[in-house]
Amino acid sequence: EQNGFKLGLKHFGTSVDGHPIQVNYANDQGEPAVSLSQARQLVTADHVQVVEGPLLSSSIAVVAPYVLGQGIPEDDLYLASPEQAQAYTKYGAGFTSGWDGFAPTTEGGRWAYDTMHWRHVTTVGLGISFGWQGVAGFASQFTKLGGKIDKQLWVPTTTVDMSSYVSAIPASTQAVFVVLSGSQAANFVNDYKSFGLKKKIPLMGITTLTDQAALPAENTPAALGIYTDAQYCDGNPSAVNQAFANSYHAAYGVYPSYYSEAGYTKAQILVAALKSLHGVVSSEKALSMAMRAVHITAPRGPVSFDHSTWSPVQDEYICKVESVHGTLRNVPILTFSAVPPWGTLTQAEWEPIFAKTAVGPPSY
Repeated sequence: EQNGFKLGLKHFGTSVDGHPIQVNYANDQGEPAVSLSQARQLVTADHVQVVEGPLLSSSIAVVAPYVLGQGIPEDDLYLASPEQAQAYTKYGAGFTSGWDGFAPTTEGGRWAYDTMHWRHVTTVGLGISFGWQGVAGFASQFTKLGGKIDKQLWVPTTTVDMSSYVSAIPASTQAVFVVLSGSQAANFVNDYKSFGLKKKIPLMGITTLTDQAALPAENTPAALGIYTDAQYCDGNPSAVNQAFANSYHAAYGVYPSYYSEAGYTKAQILVAALKSLHGVVSSEKALSMAMRAVHITAPRGPVSFDHSTWSPVQDEYICKVESVHGTLRNVPILTFSAVPPWGTLTQAEWEPIFAKTAVGPPSY
């Protein structure tokens, strides 16, 4: 994410009308308590005028209300809770430029039922709000159409060995839907192949199952052909994405993950807002309003903001892992245009599910 943000500043501008953009980076080690402590340092000691929010959903949930309560706008990676969305409205500042767990996964649930004709699916999810919401988005739409969730498996954040979860998948299930990221995703994908399930039961997941933060560690035979529902596919053939992905590869030697694209888009939004202010931040409120008003075409596609949640309205994709010139890439095979935060559900259907899965797992 930091690499994407730095590349974004290089492309869009490190200064605006003679006003340099000064950036402090902090590593919260994936710990919400550390995230909050660092946020206090950034606001009270470093006097930052905008915060590009933390990575984990559990960290965002504690940092956003504090930062916004101090009158500082925050651009978050993920919409993790109703309280976060309410804070955006309460303080009139801040937003999520990245995504929420329901927009891609509800589209995925509908695609699984209508296109793949699956009727019985097992889910595997990370045991925090990110996992709960990703599974809930898929399952809520899938079961609404008549599908059945055969079994739900929840993986603690500290788990490394995925073999017990792979072995717990019912042999009779038609497909497996997974919400894991990073090394956990890679270990799961590799174990899935090792246990002989790859040829028997199709594997699908959320963005992070095979994005470029995990894909290089996944064995080629294990990863090829996996489907994901995603807000970003690094193999998107659009001119904007190809320019970004190739530039990122030239700079860092790897193709961009969704985190990379999210950081790049954050920089694009920030610079666009600062240009509208001619580089002069007379107030953090003015900066927040300028950032919220931005409409851009990012590598992922067009991005704007829903005013009830201050999170993105953007394209969602079904991606498939393919070998492109000898390198594993996530290639879009289907596009859903201008999807709202609640995806294929109505806002009224989504709100109670979103609230429940912000604090605990769903049941289907």
